[in-house]
Amino acid sequence: MKPFFFIACTMLCAFCYGQTVNIPDKNFERILVELGIDTDKEVNGVVLRSDVQTVSFLDLYNKKIKSLKGIEAFVSLTYLDCRNNYLSHLDLSKNIALNTLYSDVNNTEHHRYNNDNENWFDY
Repeated sequence: MKPFFFIACTMLCAFCYGQTVNIPDKNFERILVELGIDTDKEVNGVVLRSDVQTVSFLDLYNKKIKSLKGIEAFVSLTYLDCRNNYLSHLDLSKNIALNTLYSDVNNTEHHRYNNDNENWFDY
């Protein structure tokens, strides 16, 4: 009975973990709560994957965000404005639907995009 219980708990934990996205930057998550995207309405470091998968427009202009870790789960994102923040790294390689990006006035030293039209991005 103990091995069955252990396996059941392990599978449940794995299933639950896959349903959330880590958002370590408190300012980023606070904005997601304010915009009604994070439905648990708590700044707790995670959002439900189902909350972010359909977001297509995200305006994060001047929100004092240091990290956009977790943005890769926004698979339907077509518009992102993350200007005037404190970003040092921006990885949008998983955001294949993205076609409008404003990211100037950041400390970004490294951009990573994966897009058929990546030549029009300024590096």
